[in-house]
Amino acid sequence: MGGYVVDYLYDGWLKIYKKNLNGRSFEVLEDKDAVGTLVEDRNGNFLLVRQFRTALDRESLEIPAGCIDKDGLTPEEIMIEELKEEANLDIEVDNLRLMIDTCPQVGISKGSYKLYYCKYDGIGINQSVPEDLDVSETIWVSPKEYLAKIENREIVDTKSQLAYYMIMNKKMTQL
Repeated sequence: MGGYVVDYLYDGWLKIYKKNLNGRSFEVLEDKDAVGTLVEDRNGNFLLVRQFRTALDRESLEIPAGCIDKDGLTPEEIMIEELKEEANLDIEVDNLRLMIDTCPQVGISKGSYKLYYCKYDGIGINQSVPEDLDVSETIWVSPKEYLAKIENREIVDTKSQLAYYMIMNKKMTQL
């Protein structure tokens, strides 16, 4: 790894290694790159999925997302699979628009996140998702409701907050 000594401290689904550089020691998280999509239906409502997050020890509302962990599939193809699994939506790859490719935790990881926007031609329907191990339900919310959920900490993850603020900024600048 780039001419410096790496000692793995943990080697599981996530990996943590110690990196010695310029006489200093750093711990670095080696995690999976990921994708997420802000889906907007024809009524202007946004899709959120409810799922339990072990690290938070509670449920969280988030945009549909997943890890880039399948060989032979593009990030867009993985995102399409996640939309089907988590929200039972059939979306074409051509409908995904990349908003940003970012590294959300640069202080501890080089893992990247690709955030997409997708306009869904249908009308979103709130529903339970019994066949998915992670997601318990999908809900569609107005932009005002989405913001309220950010403000009251129902939506706490960076990807879902960033996607919302990016698309709302874009809508405001196109007026």
